Amino acid sequence: MFFGLLRMVKFYYIALAMMACCAIQVNGDPSDDVEAAWENFQAHNPLKKDASPQEIAKRKTNFAKAHSMIERHNKNKNATFQMEHNKFSTMDDDEKKQYNGARPPPHHESSKFLNVDDIAVSTRQLPASLDYRTDVCLTSVKNQGSCGSCWAFTAIAPLEFAQCKKTSTPIVLSEQQLVDCDTNNGGCNGGWYTSAWYHLKNGCARQSLYPYTATKNTCKYTSAMSAATVSSYGSVTSNSPASMQLVLQKYGPLAVAITVVNSFYAYKSGVYTDPACDNLPVNHGVVVVGWGTLNGIDFWIVRNSWGSSWGSSGYILMQRGVNKCGIENYPAVIVSVA
Repeated sequence: MFFGLLRMVKFYYIALAMMACCAIQVNGDPSDDVEAAWENFQAHNPLKKDASPQEIAKRKTNFAKAHSMIERHNKNKNATFQMEHNKFSTMDDDEKKQYNGARPPPHHESSKFLNVDDIAVSTRQLPASLDYRTDVCLTSVKNQGSCGSCWAFTAIAPLEFAQCKKTSTPIVLSEQQLVDCDTNNGGCNGGWYTSAWYHLKNGCARQSLYPYTATKNTCKYTSAMSAATVSSYGSVTSNSPASMQLVLQKYGPLAVAITVVNSFYAYKSGVYTDPACDNLPVNHGVVVVGWGTLNGIDFWIVRNSWGSSWGSSGYILMQRGVNKCGIENYPAVIVSVA
C-alpha cells in the first residue's frame, strides 16, 4: 500500500510537470516570439552586410515595436483589416515620412470644380462596385522609393489612364520629369497633384525616355519626349462620396490626398478603418480606382506608390463615406487630354 501511494504521488508530480511544460509551450515567452519573428524577417529582408552592431540594434528595436503593434492588432477579433511586416518594420518615423510627400499649396489654386449635375448619370444608376485594377489602361503599381514624390505618382496614373482611353493604347509616363522639372512643386520634398497637372499642360514624357531615379536631378525634358498632354482637369466637391463615384465612373481614377499613420504602413488586407488617421493634415497622395463593399463596410479601392509588395499587391481598401484619413477632402480628376 505504501509503495502504491508513492507511485501515485510520483505520477501526480510528473503530471504537474508535463502540464507546466505544455503551458510554457502554449503561452510562450513574448521575447522568444519576437526573436523568431526577427529571424524570419531577416531571412527575407537581410540588413546590409556592413551594418554596424549599433545599426542592427536600432533596426531590431524598431522591428520589435512594429511586431508588438501588429500582433496586438491582428489578435483583435473585431479588426476589419489585417497587418503584416514589410520594409517599413525596421524604419524610424523620419524614414517612413520620406515615403509620403503630399503638400497642399498655401492657397489651393483654382482648378475648376466639376458640376456633377452636368454628368448624365444618377446615383440610382451607380453600380454596387467599380474596379479599374484590371483595366488595360491602368499601368502596374509603381514604387516611389524613399523620395517624397507621391504627388507625382498621384498625378501620372490618372493621366496614363486618360491618354490610354483616348488612343486605346496603354502608355507609361514619367514621374521623374515632374520631380526634376516642375518648379511649382518640391521634387522629393513634396508637392501637389493638381499643380503637377498644370505643369503637364506643356507635355509629359514617356517613362522609357525619362526613367525614374527617386532623386531630384537637373531637368532633361524636351518637347520631343512628349507622349501626353493635360488639357483640362477639375476638383470634385469635397466630402461628397457620391460625387466622387459619379466622376470616377465617367472620367476614371481620382487623385486624392490622405493622412498616413503607423498602422497604414503595415496594412495587409481588409478594409482600413483606423480612426487614428482622422481629422489630421493630409501627408500622402494616392489614387482612387474603384469602390465596393466588404462585410457590410463600404470602401474605396486605393492605389499606392510603394510597390506591389506592399499591402494587397500595392493597393489598400479604405473605408468609404466617412472621409477616412481625409480621403474625401481633395479629390481631383483629369477631364481631358490634348
